[in-house]
Amino acid sequence: MRIKLVLLSVLLASCSDFSAPSMPTMPSVPSLTPYKMDIRQGNYITPEMREKLKLGMPKSQVRYVMGTPMIADAFHGNRWDYVYRLERQGQIIEKQRLTLMFEGDYLLSIDDGKTVQTAPIVVAAPTPAPVKVDPEVDVLKSVQGWAAVWSAKNVNDYLAAYTPDFKPQGMSRAAWEKQRSERIAKPKAIEVTLDDINISLEDDTHATASFTQNYRADVYHDQVEKTLQLVKQSDRWLIATEQVGKAVKAKANKPVKADKAADASSAGQQAVQDAVKHWADVWSARDADSYLASYGASFKPNGMSKADWEKQRKERIGKASAIAVDVSDLNIKLRDERHASATFKQGYRSDFHQDSVRKTLQLEKVGDAWLIVSEQAAK
Repeated sequence: MRIKLVLLSVLLASCSDFSAPSMPTMPSVPSLTPYKMDIRQGNYITPEMREKLKLGMPKSQVRYVMGTPMIADAFHGNRWDYVYRLERQGQIIEKQRLTLMFEGDYLLSIDDGKTVQTAPIVVAAPTPAPVKVDPEVDVLKSVQGWAAVWSAKNVNDYLAAYTPDFKPQGMSRAAWEKQRSERIAKPKAIEVTLDDINISLEDDTHATASFTQNYRADVYHDQVEKTLQLVKQSDRWLIATEQVGKAVKAKANKPVKADKAADASSAGQQAVQDAVKHWADVWSARDADSYLASYGASFKPNGMSKADWEKQRKERIGKASAIAVDVSDLNIKLRDERHASATFKQGYRSDFHQDSVRKTLQLEKVGDAWLIVSEQAAK
């Protein structure tokens, strides 16, 4: 027994000289930072959008230029806020804020946080008698509204701006409405602005509005002087006649009587302009039949027969997958009631060719249509 105790003590003592092997040290793991993507919120306002924004614009035109505001107060419909911010790696690096205030339907002030533009407000002097609204203001609003719905491509409201007995030049009312509907619906975007607006009242229900009209679409643009004769019907000022050409100034308190020859010239110029626009539009639409129908029976192509020319035109129009014809600097000259010339700059683009030429068309009135009888192009 004593021997066993001695052996056990020796074994325990010998075990105390050994230590457990040390564990290898693990390499440290670097900390990971989560990736944060750029966050863009709100309405980004470009310098071009800001330049187009003008005091006095109606809400429909402001929305067309700026888009729908990010913040619209349901309790204060006269205030629109356009807010934008760019957040990168959790830090805000760009902020924009534009506040628009309206008076009724028209833009009254523009606040970009740095400057505030405000339209002048005319406050009527207090008087015991009821304040009568200036009828010239109502006429101006009607004309601006007509341009705004045209820019918004709102065909129904555009046509509703004309009186029921409005008579277009050279075509029936139904044909005119169909033509206007097609031309408004076809472009992707339309912008109509009016400059130098002059309002003249003949009496309580008749007025004249003359101005410079700037029209721009993705396939055509022009600038013309236009005069509208308006009639007040059911508290609305509606367009009774429309003339393109020099504005007709009315004398105070006297009906406007335009010279018949001037009226005929303006109507003829408008009809020729419409014919040239239609020719360019159907060419852009690759409508070969309507394009060829724009030429008169007496049209003679250079260097080939009419049949060969028509075959060539159909092949070239059908070959391109997309065509854009832009007519600018249009100048119309009437030689008489049935003959006219149209000179303009023509820009042509397709998927395999593009060019820019100066072109002159000689047109002849056949029935109610102006048709091309000769065509000349020069670089």
